[in-house]
Amino acid sequence: MDDSSDSRIEEAPAPQDLVLSPKPALPKPSPDSSEANIKETIESIIVAFILAFIFRAFVVEAFVIPTGSMAPTLMGAHMRFRCPDCGYNFDVNFSPNSDADDIVIPDRAIDHTYSITCPNCGYHMPRQSSDPLTSATAPPVHYGDRILVLKYLYLLQDPKRWDVVVFKSPYDPSHFDYQQNYIKRLIGKPGETIMILDGDIYAAPHDSTKLEDFHIQTKPRKAQDALWRIVYDNDFYPQGKSRVVMAPDGRPIMRAGEPLTDPPFKQPWTPQQGETGWEIPSKAPEARAFHFNNLNGHASIFFDAGADSPKNALTDWLAYDVTANQSGPGDTYEAHNFTSNTNVSDLKLSFYYQRKQGDGALSAEMSKYDDRFIAQIDGSNVSLIHRFPNGSETTIKSIALVHDWSRPTHVEMLNVDYQLTVRIDGQDVIVTSPKDYQPNVKARLRDYERNQHPPRPSVRINAANQVAELTHISLWRDIYYLNGTRDSEQFWGSPAHFPDNLMTLGPDEYFCCGDNSAISMDGRYWKDEINLPEENLKVESGRVPRRFLLGKAFFVYWPAGYRPFDPSPAIVPNFGDMRFIH
Repeated sequence: MDDSSDSRIEEAPAPQDLVLSPKPALPKPSPDSSEANIKETIESIIVAFILAFIFRAFVVEAFVIPTGSMAPTLMGAHMRFRCPDCGYNFDVNFSPNSDADDIVIPDRAIDHTYSITCPNCGYHMPRQSSDPLTSATAPPVHYGDRILVLKYLYLLQDPKRWDVVVFKSPYDPSHFDYQQNYIKRLIGKPGETIMILDGDIYAAPHDSTKLEDFHIQTKPRKAQDALWRIVYDNDFYPQGKSRVVMAPDGRPIMRAGEPLTDPPFKQPWTPQQGETGWEIPSKAPEARAFHFNNLNGHASIFFDAGADSPKNALTDWLAYDVTANQSGPGDTYEAHNFTSNTNVSDLKLSFYYQRKQGDGALSAEMSKYDDRFIAQIDGSNVSLIHRFPNGSETTIKSIALVHDWSRPTHVEMLNVDYQLTVRIDGQDVIVTSPKDYQPNVKARLRDYERNQHPPRPSVRINAANQVAELTHISLWRDIYYLNGTRDSEQFWGSPAHFPDNLMTLGPDEYFCCGDNSAISMDGRYWKDEINLPEENLKVESGRVPRRFLLGKAFFVYWPAGYRPFDPSPAIVPNFGDMRFIH
């Protein structure tokens, strides 16, 4: 609106019943006061910039995660998918083909068609789709998470095991000259000898070669919560979509006159044959709840890890990594290059339990090697039972718990890092100690030396003499740290040719590994020693000296964003995924 229109509004006659007071005249600012205001504004801006630079240099600095070595804890460049069948959302690594120091991330994976499998139900993503979240051809690519790092925190306190740390990488110094920033999880501290065995981290005093000195390192709850990987979540039950494999022209691929079809989904939770009581519906949404109805008997359901073979349940297979062998432009849609991976028996079983009638027991059961553990709810008692290979049993702990089981109650059973936990509504009610249960390190080393893989674990839910409902049933596995095979190339921390390749850390030296163990270039692989005579620093390969630590990663302030429209940059942050880093 221009000045003339403003004048007309001000000069318009007022209604007869409204009296307008004359507008008071405003005093004109003096030249001195105007100059003072401008000066104060400029000074404020300069001070703000100085404070911002000081804050960035000495307190907090922002970094971008470029690769998937810490996924899915922290996301590098990746592609997002939503399963058309079960609706589960998941991410898959994108590896840019570039030899340049500055990695260029495209908006789309042009000229790429991937073989992508849902980690929840095993559905093979469509070759082409109008929805970018379900198309395996030229899917959108998203930048990595943007994080905040507390700089110089470690000048005030010592780093802790399981911290997520940022440091100047010792990898390939002839190329990067110690100027490349890496982000990994700290797993070994000064004065320790570290061994990676059966996916777990063991520590012993410096230079120790006695197996009895190595003790497994358990993760704190918040770090462990960040490291669970999906096995199966029954809340995302498939709708029964067609699994016919399509050719590039959109027609079904034929084999011996029949359409080529991926294996159909099979509910992995299976009632034990010959027992009655469990009712597991076969169609969504009813299939999201399991019912037990037998006031005079008992029955079990077990998790069938082979029900949906493409996703290799209960192994260290990770959907995020399926593109690792599909790099470069081309059509890899029919390349079902899934291999038999290592069985993982560090698990978490979670469900909601509501008893509607009866007073019988409900129990969750897990195995690890030849041992079996049972978390049992029986009346007002919650117990943890250890069943030995010979069939004998002992009750590790039993507590009386006053609780109303007629309302939905969140029950969790965890067996991770040789520590068993029973949680009720988020509270730890039973937690074992090393006196209750600990690893047989000699047996695990013997298995490794014989290239004998761990057995597949079993998971069961048992019920008796009641009417009950289970909902929100899910199964998760722990991270599995790789250490190669006995005959593979040297891995630091590996028990290969024990104790030759163990990681022995001197004063102010740390050992760091990525959460995505299969594709992380971390301390396990570094071959070059650090030799900086001008700084009086010489460190063996695989170690991170304390002076290389830049700080602790503590917050994802800008998770990989969304595109407001397609095509466009992903400029809208995923506010719901802002989180503290553990």
